[in-house]
Amino acid sequence: MDENFPQKVLRQLFGFDSFRPNQEVIIKSILSGCDVFAVMPTGGGKSLCYQLPAVIFDGVCVVVSPLLSLMKDQVDSARELGIRAATLNSTTGKRDFVQTVQAMENGNLDLLYVSPERFNTPGFIERLKKNKIAFFAIDEAHCISEWGHQFRPDYLALRQIVDIFPNVPIAAFTATATAEVSADIQKQLRLREPFCVRASFDRPNLSYRVVYKDDLSLQLVSFLTSVPGQSGIIYRGTRKKVEDTAKMLTKHGFDVRPYHAGMSDTERAWVQDAFSKDQIQIIVATIAFGMGIDKSNVRFVIHADLPKNIEGYYQETGRAGRDGSPSQCLLLFGYQDVILQKSFIDKYEDPQVRDTTWRQLQEMIKFAEADQCRRKALLRYFGEEYSSANCGNCDFCNDEIHRVDATVDAQKALSAMQRTGNRYGIGHLVDVLVGAKTAKIKQLKHNTLPTYGVGSDKPKPYWRFLINALVYKGAAIMKPDCDYPVPQVTQYGWDIMRGNEPVEIIQFPTLKKQPRTKVENEDVLTDSIRNDHDLFEMLRQRRKELAQERHVPPYVIFTDKTLLEMANQKPMTPEDMLKIAGVGERKMEVYGMTFLELIVDYVLVTVEEPEFDPEWLE
Repeated sequence: MDENFPQKVLRQLFGFDSFRPNQEVIIKSILSGCDVFAVMPTGGGKSLCYQLPAVIFDGVCVVVSPLLSLMKDQVDSARELGIRAATLNSTTGKRDFVQTVQAMENGNLDLLYVSPERFNTPGFIERLKKNKIAFFAIDEAHCISEWGHQFRPDYLALRQIVDIFPNVPIAAFTATATAEVSADIQKQLRLREPFCVRASFDRPNLSYRVVYKDDLSLQLVSFLTSVPGQSGIIYRGTRKKVEDTAKMLTKHGFDVRPYHAGMSDTERAWVQDAFSKDQIQIIVATIAFGMGIDKSNVRFVIHADLPKNIEGYYQETGRAGRDGSPSQCLLLFGYQDVILQKSFIDKYEDPQVRDTTWRQLQEMIKFAEADQCRRKALLRYFGEEYSSANCGNCDFCNDEIHRVDATVDAQKALSAMQRTGNRYGIGHLVDVLVGAKTAKIKQLKHNTLPTYGVGSDKPKPYWRFLINALVYKGAAIMKPDCDYPVPQVTQYGWDIMRGNEPVEIIQFPTLKKQPRTKVENEDVLTDSIRNDHDLFEMLRQRRKELAQERHVPPYVIFTDKTLLEMANQKPMTPEDMLKIAGVGERKMEVYGMTFLELIVDYVLVTVEEPEFDPEWLE
């Protein structure tokens, strides 16, 4: 095979002039018959690493993927490229099942997507034995590791591949895996001297930001108002919180739908499909949502509750900006979430599970409290050092957060606890500190205490944040056997009050100040929207119409990034259109002319003397 053949397929089929980092070496390793283990970030182009060799190889590539919706989107995307792809799962009808099997037996199938449950069916494995299997691609491979954040027992059946198909290579891919999880994946799959790639976990187009969670409803409305028309995901910790948040945002006029495991399969499938097709703007969901989303134009991900671990946080934020365009990741952080999660962790009976879960949560807290570049802290967790001194795309590097001395205020808060007898909740303590004139304070005569009103120079949210921080730091502890959280001073708290221990806290930014970004190629993208917003919106509308006709998500036709490049470059001929990243020969044949005609019409109307003669229109 010509050494440059993969490059030719990349241009002709996928419409790109060059591979992304690590793609070419992975593809060539697969084509040489080696096992491969690749850790690549979401949006790093994993699917192309097995789709391209599947087209070149004689035989079918069997892709094991965990979610039905993800398989459907990937099959739709592959077919739009002209790749012969199909899926076999629990939703496959009898006719489609027979047609897919016949296509595989006749050598007319490049990609076959299956779930681990389907693969583990004895009849299915016997059927595979009768066909020529080019290689196996294991997507979301972290699901096979008990140390991973989304362990799926059915993935363990994949261990038998090396016994049943000893001469067939295996390529395993995951977006999130520590060194410990990576080693376990290779062990569980029994990979044979695999070629290993650990790509950078850095997503330079994502901005990371942490804001103190106070009035959540007001904060969410404020943020969403600042990003009109953008697509995003809001994660909440429980089903009830999902429902309540979705209802609240709907009342404020936002196009929102809830998603959680308590909904029926039909409801969840409809919501996910509508979101993929840009028929819904915003999803409020538990972490059950997103693993099967291949949507490229998610512009923001908000965590309204503290994630349980860094792996989950990284995976979920990675659903933003898959097309490489600037996108925001916002974490609303409050120590009250830490205290609540700690109370749940303490109830675990298995001490190893309890310790591991608490350690993972502490790593998440360290990230939220980071006194360094958030990108640096995130990458360091995955064993990668970020070389730049300033990423220019997180709140710390943009000088939005500061660590401040709060010793005196901590002494005031702890004194309020002590002087009220360690018997009252945080809300009442805050009222005492700010000098509120409530009936309860008057009745208890707490307005006569020396600490009454000593904190009137700061707002209530500050004192709530500080008291919760003191509980997390161990200066106070929540009283057991109380109907509501009641903090009481510990020995460490007494040391602070006596002036023997200093206290520092993070001064988080508000949502009013929008983050500035320094992203490679951002100027091009921003200029495209600013200078040709009308053309870009016309291209999006045409894409939406075509997507509805073909019953596929819009990004399957062309991504936002490809449309932005069209709006910026304004190709005037079919040859020019083929130079646009993401426009291959297949998509040019199916969609190219309709977008090209729209662009030419736009230029003819908006430019007084266009410097071209569109002979191809005649």
